[in-house]
Order: sequence, then C-alpha cells, then structure tokens
Amino acid sequence: MISVDKSRELVQRLVSHVLKSIDPYEKTLEKLKDVKRPYRKVYMVAFGKSSLKMAKATIDSFDIERGVVVTNEDVSENKNPTIEYIQGGHPFPNEKSLEAAERAIEILRKAREDDLVLVMISGGGSALFEYPKVELETLRNITKSLMESGASIDELNVVRKALSFVKGGKLPNFTRASMISFVMSDVVGDDLKTIASGPTFYQDVHPEDAFKIFEKYGIGISLTVKNAIKSDENIQSRKPVEHVIVASNRDACTAARDFMSYEGYRTLYLGSAIQGESREVAKALGGIYKEIESRHTEFTPPIAVISGGETTVTVKGNGMGGRNQEMALSIVPIIAKKKILFVSFGTDGIDGHSSAAGAIADGTSMERAQNVGMDYRQFLNENDSFHFFERLDDLIVTGFTGTNVMDVHVALIS
Repeated sequence: MISVDKSRELVQRLVSHVLKSIDPYEKTLEKLKDVKRPYRKVYMVAFGKSSLKMAKATIDSFDIERGVVVTNEDVSENKNPTIEYIQGGHPFPNEKSLEAAERAIEILRKAREDDLVLVMISGGGSALFEYPKVELETLRNITKSLMESGASIDELNVVRKALSFVKGGKLPNFTRASMISFVMSDVVGDDLKTIASGPTFYQDVHPEDAFKIFEKYGIGISLTVKNAIKSDENIQSRKPVEHVIVASNRDACTAARDFMSYEGYRTLYLGSAIQGESREVAKALGGIYKEIESRHTEFTPPIAVISGGETTVTVKGNGMGGRNQEMALSIVPIIAKKKILFVSFGTDGIDGHSSAAGAIADGTSMERAQNVGMDYRQFLNENDSFHFFERLDDLIVTGFTGTNVMDVHVALIS
C-alpha cells in the first residue's frame, strides 16, 4: 500500500514542479516578446494574485511611464518611483481595492491615442481591483452570501460585473489608448468573460442574469442594489481589446503529467474542466480511481490520474478548510485500504480560509484518523478538513505562490 511517509517527498516535488511550470514572471516575459513597439508611451495596470511577478516581467521588458499594481501580498518593499503598489483585499474587496481601481482609472484617462496600456490580469482580480456601484460593505455581504451558498465562480462574476464600473468589459471605456491584456487563467475553459470578471473583454450586459442568481440562492437585495444593476442596461464597451492567455490550468496539469511520466508512472489526464460540489466530485473521481486500482479498466497501474478545475463548497459548519481539503477528506472513506494516494491543491497556495494549499489522502488515512480518535464524518459535517489533515500531518503548505490557475488533483494508483 502507498504510505504517506514514503510518498510525501514525491508529492512535494510534484507540487514544486507544477508551480514552477506556471511561474507568472517567466510565462509573461515569454508572451511580451510578441508585442510590437510603435507606441509613444507605455502604461501598466496589474491586478490579481500573480500581479507582482507579471508586473516585474512587464517592467523588465518595457520602459513604463506609469503603472499601478494591486496584489494580496505585502508590498512594503517595492520602491519603484513610477509604479504604485497597493495591497488590496481578498477574497473580499476592501478600501485599498477601490483605491487601486481609482489609480488605474487616472492612468487610463491620462494615456493618449498613440500610447499603449498593458493590463496584467490574474485570479483574485475580482476582489483586489474594484470600483463598485454600491457601498463596499453591501458588495462584500452579497459576495460572502453567494460564496457560502455554493455559487459557482461564473455566477459570482455575473453579479460582480453587474455591480461594478470596471468589470464586464467596462475598464477600456476610461481610455483612448490601445490596450493589450495578458491573462493568467483561473477559470474553466479560459473564459475571458469570467477571469477577474472580464474587466477588459467586450461583452453584453444582461441585468436579468444577476437577478436570476439572487433568486436561485434565495438572497434578497435592496432597491438600491436592483437599480445599480439595472443601470448597466445601456452601457456598452468600446472597441475590443487584444487578449493573450499567459498560462492556464491545462499547463499545470501537463506539467504534472510530464513529471509523473518521468517518475515512471503511466498517466491519464481527465481534463481541466472539473467542477461541482467538492464532495460530489470526490465520489466521481474516487470511483474512477477504485476501478483502476481493482484492474477493472484498460488502464494498468502504476498510473497517475491527473485532473484540474475548480470545485465549490456549500458551507454549513464552522470549521476551517477549502475546496481541495474538503475533496481530499471526502475521498478518505472511498479509498480506504486501497493502494491509492490522492493529492489536491490550489495553485495560489491558499485553499479557502486556511493556510494550506490542499491536502494528501491515501489508503491509510481512515485508519490513522481512527487511531487518534478522529471520525472523518464529524469533520465533514463541520467543514473542518484543515484540522483533520493537520492532525495527520497531511496538509500541503506552500504559502503564497504568486500564481493562480485553479486546482490540480493527482491520484497515484499502485
């Protein structure tokens, strides 16, 4: 049976390899080489979890006249006189998130028609960069209610766009300059309308879509919020903006597949479109893993089954954790006593409201938990996957990674 102790070093190397493969600095630097340079001045706006590294690549490639960078990381050490660094709020916007958008709009309005604005967009941008049409506290409460109700990232972004002056393709309306957006994709299918709520991607606005989501999850809204959403009915974005995908979940999964192939495993890639409630996804994936482990399929162990995407968690308890840890906890009873090791982690390094990126579960997890008096069902009921895996020493901890292309799941089957 695969033991956690013997496989920990392999898993840690796997995680490190995946994160290195999607490094925003190197990936952005590579993509920027294709930008033609007949512009008078170049400005930069960068926001999201990868903004620091994407901004550095931009600064190393161009003479930036002025720029603003908003991130969820500490920015006290950045001293570039032409670039303003701001630490915004995540997963909910704060006053600094609004300040960042205001500074960006100042830059956009200053740029002329013969100038270029380079926009660096990455996951987390929806919260970190915001200019809302309602009070900040109202926006935060709405976002929190939707997240705790199990709303998907697509649904969250529909509402965010409806309540924002910069999301949903509205940001280019503030400038006459040419604009190119470089995007680290953190959504299934690399949908430009959804990544950071599509601030530079031309799209039609349909207020009714937001109203339907509120109704679906039983969330009441005030007349003020309704009127703010309806104000989008006659807003249209200006000319389309060129977009370049810098990296995506597919890149992360490909790196995982290559790594496991090098380690001597056969590989099976299930794609990067895994969505749904974490517990239900765990049942589906766990069933596949068990079939392979039992030799009931054409896929012969040892094999690494790789997938990616982003699941959701409907929070009902008061515990700590995130979608990756909850998926790992849900899979514990499914793979009990099986020759299967499962790891799921968020490439941003932060899984939900915890300090872990994800967790490891294997065929011995159930027994080891019982030996220390833990019942996995109790922890699931409380959405407390973090403390379950903390006691087993099975958390994946990376800290902030400076990148974000959703989640990666890998099952090693013997």
